Amino acid sequence: MAEYISVFRNESGQKAVMDLYDSIINSVGIAYEDYYLSTRLGETHIIVSGKVEKPPLILIHAYYASAASWYKNLNILSENFRVYNVDIIGDPNKSRPTKVIRQLKDFVEWLDDLMEGLKLDSAYFVGNSVGAFHITNYAIQYPNKVKRIVLIGPAATLMQILPFYFHTFPGGITGWPLLVNHAIKWVENGVEFEPNFRRLFYLLLRFGKATNQVFPKVFSNEELKSIKVPTLLLYGDKEAIYKYELAIVRAKKFIDNLTIKIIDRGNHITSITNYEQINKAILDFLK
Repeated sequence: MAEYISVFRNESGQKAVMDLYDSIINSVGIAYEDYYLSTRLGETHIIVSGKVEKPPLILIHAYYASAASWYKNLNILSENFRVYNVDIIGDPNKSRPTKVIRQLKDFVEWLDDLMEGLKLDSAYFVGNSVGAFHITNYAIQYPNKVKRIVLIGPAATLMQILPFYFHTFPGGITGWPLLVNHAIKWVENGVEFEPNFRRLFYLLLRFGKATNQVFPKVFSNEELKSIKVPTLLLYGDKEAIYKYELAIVRAKKFIDNLTIKIIDRGNHITSITNYEQINKAILDFLK
């Protein structure tokens, strides 16, 4: 069996992350199961909730945010779906990578491993940031396995995200508290996170280290045109990774069957900062 690659700088930092992660998930007050699924990239951790007979919904989180970042959405989503809340392998979280990720196709194959392991022919997908990029890429490659997609502040996908790299990567790479706090402040963009998640985000950036060496790309016009599944594009009005107004112009031009909604007082992880509007938008679109 391949040896797991650590995604944390030290054991004390990992313990601090895991303790807070568990506390946040347990605060939701729903019945759930922690599930580990073998994939070609290692053991992927999934939080499974909702009744088995409900339609399957897969959640993919933002960079360094972990599956715990959906805690404001899990209650209502689990009432309506069988929810598979996935920790992206290679990010600092509960998943256990066994190899360094060097190609984007690795993530497409990883998602396909998840579908096969969960015995799902197709599913609804909701993604935030890099999670939104990954599910878009998967919908392009395997449209028959995707019923609908919800993209919340997709990283790259429609536009380059150079400001994101400039403001967040120094903190994530070094773990230096000053740079980590700057990264969080920049992502918040005037809309503060709830204290428990802000602390978790801080710990993930402070003590995490990724095994992922690839980054989301901007899809070509032809690739965007190939997206045929119904698509909901959501942006917080305080999105900072790029000028979302320009991204919307491009999305409207090339993506068919597209719905767009702007979330008031939402930032890049707006599923936390304005979860009521996000929950309503997701349910209205998927139901």
